[in-house]
Amino acid sequence: TAAVDPRARTMHFSDELMGDLIRFVSSHEVGHTLGLRHNWGSSSTTPVEKLRDKAWVEANGHTPSIMDYARFNYVAQPEDNITKTGLYSRIGDYDKWAIEWGYKLLPNSPSPEAERAILNKTTVERLKDRRLWFGTESNPDDPHSQNEDLGDNAMKASTYGIKNLKVILAKLPEWTKEPNEGYEDLDNMYGQLTTQFGRYMGHVAKNIGGIYENPKTVEEAGKIYENVPAATQKEAMDFLDAQLFTTPTWLLDEGILKNIDGNPVQVIAGLQETTLTRIISNHTLFKLISAEAEDGATAYKVSDLFNDMNTIVFRELKSNQAVDVYRRNLQKMYVEKLIALVKPPAPVDPAAAALAGGRRAGGAPRDADKEMTDVVSVAKAQLKAINAMIKASTSTDSMTQYHLQDLSDRINETLNPKG
Repeated sequence: TAAVDPRARTMHFSDELMGDLIRFVSSHEVGHTLGLRHNWGSSSTTPVEKLRDKAWVEANGHTPSIMDYARFNYVAQPEDNITKTGLYSRIGDYDKWAIEWGYKLLPNSPSPEAERAILNKTTVERLKDRRLWFGTESNPDDPHSQNEDLGDNAMKASTYGIKNLKVILAKLPEWTKEPNEGYEDLDNMYGQLTTQFGRYMGHVAKNIGGIYENPKTVEEAGKIYENVPAATQKEAMDFLDAQLFTTPTWLLDEGILKNIDGNPVQVIAGLQETTLTRIISNHTLFKLISAEAEDGATAYKVSDLFNDMNTIVFRELKSNQAVDVYRRNLQKMYVEKLIALVKPPAPVDPAAAALAGGRRAGGAPRDADKEMTDVVSVAKAQLKAINAMIKASTSTDSMTQYHLQDLSDRINETLNPKG
């Protein structure tokens, strides 16, 4: 929040600020002692633009639950003039409802069974207010339930977050400077900034192949599980193209990197690799294939994903442009992810792999999803398509030629192994 809160622009917080922060953290922990679980979905019930509305967010908070991991309002912009009341978490609507549900005395209930019926009827009615919704901490597929995220649209929220990170980055040397000290604080805070950027990428990437979960009892209408709409998944891909796969050179502040021994190639590659690992994974591709079976033409299909990815990652090949070092690394990582789907690396600990997933004839670990779906077939098709693009390229840049020949060799070795 340093872009919007001057109190955060130092390595030494005031007692007042530390008191505020301890108050919100301890409120969260007291919630646990009263039996409340993390509600990582709570912040998703707040429209992104409301997080910039000074009157609204100061009255309602940026998340309805202190039990969310939605620590700070990173969407708020400097021009919004939002005070501390709208910047960090406090006890909210969900928390009060959850305590009422768990602790309110029902003196007219003759038995536990009768009390359950009363509570369920009340719950069905109260949950018409989305701010009282509970989103679990344990669902790996629902983009509504994420830690450290804000708002009902990760792409919009993360765009605002990145705007603030750019403000912070420009001031980071000044705000971390300590007389008679080195650059350890700058190194630490630059790492925190790039980690936050990575969180935004993760919040967005979870939409791809995402599945919403809305728990219901049999008395409630509607589906529990629904695939994230194709338009939202495409919006996520467009965001990742603009903010991550198109090299985010703004992160590579030479004045910072030269003082912390930062390697710009490693900074970018580390951020891109994490997101590629999530998207080009057996789990995500399996979900996309299943979604097409469920939703048909309206689904964001696995073929849509790879059409987008191939266009994004190999953009230079269509215009025969030179491929710079950052994009060469991205293309290598992408191809290696596809190769790993076709030809998984041997497990480091075969015994552990056997316990985790069972074994098939011949001793290889079994991956039931890939054996029973089109994941390997699709991955092979992408490798062939990439090889065709490489062969059609006429770039005269020598490093680009070396790089593309290397990619082609890797693909050929995977698809046509010798011996």
